[in-house]
Amino acid sequence: MSRLLLVCLSAFVFCLVSCTDKDKIPKGVLPKEKMQKVLWDMIQAERFRETFIKDSSQDLKAETFKLYAQVFEIHKVTKDEFVKSYKFYMSRPDIARDMFDSLATQANRRREELYKAKPLDTAQVKQPPVDTAKTVQPQPLQPVLPPVPNPNIRSKKLPLRKLKSDTLLKLRQ
Repeated sequence: MSRLLLVCLSAFVFCLVSCTDKDKIPKGVLPKEKMQKVLWDMIQAERFRETFIKDSSQDLKAETFKLYAQVFEIHKVTKDEFVKSYKFYMSRPDIARDMFDSLATQANRRREELYKAKPLDTAQVKQPPVDTAKTVQPQPLQPVLPPVPNPNIRSKKLPLRKLKSDTLLKLRQ
């Protein structure tokens, strides 16, 4: 009897655990969308530091943490909330993979927008008036010259009479 009760209780606990929402985010952890925005801004802050803060007298690590503090302030997140959320998402590779994939997609999209050739707005550009008297006339076509015969090769010379009669015959047809 106790064995049956143990098996039933185990099955119940197993069903209860397996039926929980796998994507549920615990309390105190930033939602996926907000965490993604914070991570994006942190990546941008780091790129800013790498690009514009190159003075060797400054402590680069301290400068990076100052920029991170500004990102936390913008998103109204504390450092502890971020660290707790980061640890949670890193412990869940399935969720973290989706988040980092969408960050990579966003970066690629931004890169394409940055490097895409922008169409010229012709309404904004003033074009000089066209003077029809000064327009360039097309050049006449140059006549095609017959090939220059090679002096090393002998060619058969046809008699002039035969050539004329053949030409006349072709013209009559």
